[in-house]
Amino acid sequence: MFNTPAKMVRENIARASRDLLKGDMARAVSFCCDALKIMIESTIFGKEKFEVEVHLQDFLKEFNQHSDVKAYFAAKDIHTTPYVRFARGEERKLLAAFGAVLSDLQQAEAQTAEGAKQRQADDIRDSLDQGQQLLDSREMPKAKAVLKRLVEKYPAEEGLKTEVGGRLLKAGLYFEAGEILEQAISENPKDSKALALAVQSYKSAREFTKMEMLYKFALKTYGTHPKTLLHMAEMYMDWNKWDDAYNCAKQAYDTDNSLDKAKEIMDSTAKRIFG
Repeated sequence: MFNTPAKMVRENIARASRDLLKGDMARAVSFCCDALKIMIESTIFGKEKFEVEVHLQDFLKEFNQHSDVKAYFAAKDIHTTPYVRFARGEERKLLAAFGAVLSDLQQAEAQTAEGAKQRQADDIRDSLDQGQQLLDSREMPKAKAVLKRLVEKYPAEEGLKTEVGGRLLKAGLYFEAGEILEQAISENPKDSKALALAVQSYKSAREFTKMEMLYKFALKTYGTHPKTLLHMAEMYMDWNKWDDAYNCAKQAYDTDNSLDKAKEIMDSTAKRIFG
């Protein structure tokens, strides 16, 4: 079937009725505005014109009786019904009326969203402050509980896990810090701060297997940087893995022969490996 203006009007009015039934007044009004624009910009004759006007009148009846609509107009001290009416030839007048309603609703939604965003920011700040106070007073179980609840409450908040992980690391909670920082890296592989903090956490905890995994991830994500290889060589030295320490140090020194520390590791491990 051709997508005629009359068909598009009926479909938009049907969408408006559906969203009004769901309680989404703004979307309902928006779809009705779309229908009215088509009626104004197109030529609809005869039976089709009569049908779309019937559909429109049915929607207006639903609209004027809806509890949300009544509350909206009551807030404006308007109690006389019908709140919105239509007569043939008055499509522009109705569109203007609905346009004003839609503008009000969208502005209210924007203010609500902004308010919710500010409340979230305040909640995050307050919880971080509370958690930090508990960390400073060495009430570690309570601190961990507060900060864990925070990241669980706002799992999509950008940078929050990295921030919490950094605070846990500073407080000496290395395993807890590493765990949450790994989550941050998993969600955002380009979070270099989280990666650096996670490495520091596991280094402090002497969790060499975790460190090795993170260094290999860094090489894969950011490329084979000589300083990363040097840090890996230092890790392998602490881990007593002389062959790996030598290989990483050599690769680092071959790339950047200003890295004296890499040369020292090569010389030290060579004695152990080659006698």
